[in-house]
Amino acid sequence: MNLTKSVFRVTAIAILPAIIIYVLILYFSVKDGIDPILVLRDPIQACDYPTIVGMISNIGVLMWSSATAICLFSSTSDLVSNIKCRQMLLFGGLLTAVLTLDDLFLLHDRHVGQNFIYVTYAVLTTFILIKFYKIILKLDGIAFLFSAIFLGLSILSDKFQDSLFLSYSTMQLYEEGFKFIGIACWLFFWWRASCLSIDGTSDKQLGSLTK
Repeated sequence: MNLTKSVFRVTAIAILPAIIIYVLILYFSVKDGIDPILVLRDPIQACDYPTIVGMISNIGVLMWSSATAICLFSSTSDLVSNIKCRQMLLFGGLLTAVLTLDDLFLLHDRHVGQNFIYVTYAVLTTFILIKFYKIILKLDGIAFLFSAIFLGLSILSDKFQDSLFLSYSTMQLYEEGFKFIGIACWLFFWWRASCLSIDGTSDKQLGSLTK
């Protein structure tokens, strides 16, 4: 391997973007009057909270990001030759990447209207289901269905919590529980879809995915 090309590649793809993001975040924190230490340190460390605080949310983000990595790696590698499978994994990876950022930075709570982002998620998920429903059914339609049901129940719990005769804390238990299970099912589906889409999988499992 050419040493110069190798150094250039890792610099352009990894080092420079990391430096730019690092500097920009510190710049905007100083500009907004936020102590850079608060940006650098983990929230649990900065707030002196026990490790378990936010653990469910953190594990959820890890599952989202795992599904994103699985989908994007599979769709951009040479391991999956079926074009329809690669397209489905790419769309799934991009959607999951947005869901990851939303959950990590609370986009739907602080920066984007809930109704808009929930409708957007529903439309994108429906698009994937309609465009690739034959593949989804052959790979693991039950896992996809369960993920949609539990994530949908989480959204409904969030939207109608004020209309039900339950306390906020109780509704949070249901909402976050539904979401956590839904993310687990979502990760399971995309992991299984990636595994079964990789070349070498038996014809009995995959069948004719493009028909």
